[in-house]
Amino acid sequence: MLILYKASIFPDERVCLDARPIRQDRRNGRTGQHHLMKTAASTHLPYRAASPLDIRTLSAIDAALGTKDPYTQEHARRVALYAIRLARRVGLPPQQVDTIGIGGLLHDVGKIGLSKRIFNNKSQRLGKEMREEVQQHPHIGAILLESFGILAPVLDYVHCHHERMDGSGYPRGLKAEKIPLGAKIISVVDCFDAVTTDRPYQKRKSRRQAFHILRKLSGSSFDPSLVETFIEEIRENGVIHDGWAESCPNSPPVPIAVQGVP
Repeated sequence: MLILYKASIFPDERVCLDARPIRQDRRNGRTGQHHLMKTAASTHLPYRAASPLDIRTLSAIDAALGTKDPYTQEHARRVALYAIRLARRVGLPPQQVDTIGIGGLLHDVGKIGLSKRIFNNKSQRLGKEMREEVQQHPHIGAILLESFGILAPVLDYVHCHHERMDGSGYPRGLKAEKIPLGAKIISVVDCFDAVTTDRPYQKRKSRRQAFHILRKLSGSSFDPSLVETFIEEIRENGVIHDGWAESCPNSPPVPIAVQGVP
C-alpha cells in the first residue's frame, strides 16, 4: 500500500515536492525494485532493496541538518525544488523526478558529520585540511542514508553530486558518462542556489551573474544541455526566495507520496 503524508518538514506546508506513488511489482512483491536495478548507477555502495520511506525519517534528517547549520537546511530545500523543476523540464518520468527531488533534499546531509570549524569558517577559501574534510561529505551522506534504507538511486545522487564532467570532482573523480543524470541535475541547481543566496563569506549574485558562472563551468563541470535548460526554466518561472513563494505562487500544498509497508 501507499501512504500519503503532509510534508511538515517544509515551512507552512507549501510543498512542490509531490512524489507520486511507485507502482507495486506484483511479480516479485517488491516495489519498483526492477526499475531501481536498471536506473542505479555504478557505485561502490552496495545495492539494497528499498525500505519504507517514512516522512518521519526525512523530518528527523532535515531537523538534524537544521540544528547543525540552518543555511544548509534551507539550501537543501531550495535545491530539491529546483531539481524537480529541471527534471520535469527535461521530460523525465514522474518516478525519476521524485527520486531526484529527494536526492536534492538530502544531497548535503553528510555535512552533519563535519566538524564545527567548517560551519564557523567565514573565509571563502579553505585550507587543505579543511577542504579535504568538506570533500568527504558526499560519501558520509551516502553511507548515512544507506543505513536508513533510502532508495538506491537517491544514494547515487547524494554520492555523486560533486562529481564533474571532466573528472575533476569528488569523491571518486567520475567522468561524464559515469555520473548519474540525477546527480548532474542536482550539481547544476546546487551551484545556482549557492551563488544566488547570501552566505557568511559572500553576498548573493544576480541571476545574470549566476548564468555566467554556470555557462563558464558548462562542459568542464556541468552538462551543457542541463545548464541551458535550467537557465530557460529560471527565466520563465523565476528563482526561489523566502519559502518558495516565487517558485510556486499559485500551488496549493501537495502531499508527498511515501512508500508504505504492504
